[in-house]
Amino acid sequence: EDPLQRYWATLPRSMFTLYKAVTGGVSWDDVVHPLSDIGVFSVILFIAYISFAQLAVLNVLTGVFCQNAIDSAQHDQDLVTQSILAQKKMYVKQIAAIFAEIDVDGSGTITIHEFRKHLQDESVQAIFDSLGLDASDVWTLFKLLDSDEGNVIELDEFVAGCLRLPGYAQG
Repeated sequence: EDPLQRYWATLPRSMFTLYKAVTGGVSWDDVVHPLSDIGVFSVILFIAYISFAQLAVLNVLTGVFCQNAIDSAQHDQDLVTQSILAQKKMYVKQIAAIFAEIDVDGSGTITIHEFRKHLQDESVQAIFDSLGLDASDVWTLFKLLDSDEGNVIELDEFVAGCLRLPGYAQG
């Protein structure tokens, strides 16, 4: 059978040939060779169709891939944010527990005497070390935590100071 008749004789057959050419069902050379007998314009039209179809498919696939990557990165950012917030919440609980341990009289404030007494305890020093605070200079640390300079540290000052100071209060 004549290749021109086999691939291009009717509109449905031509559409099927174009589909097969794009999806790899038939060699482009087998399909375009009979078109060259008709004229160069038919070959150029076929090449334009194949190029458009290939580029359109590649652009769609690339767009889907990029969108998935963006969605994945956004999801990762949300997880990082949630992790940081959970870590901060745990950190605040630890700081509040330390405050309660140091505030032996239950007044809701820590005096320099309570602070000094408890910082001599190795377990309290270890807790401060785990929070990134060097408690070796008691007076300086007390003054840094006493933000209102009232000579006592309240819970909110203690928490805010401990959150603010890691790295800064290190001796």
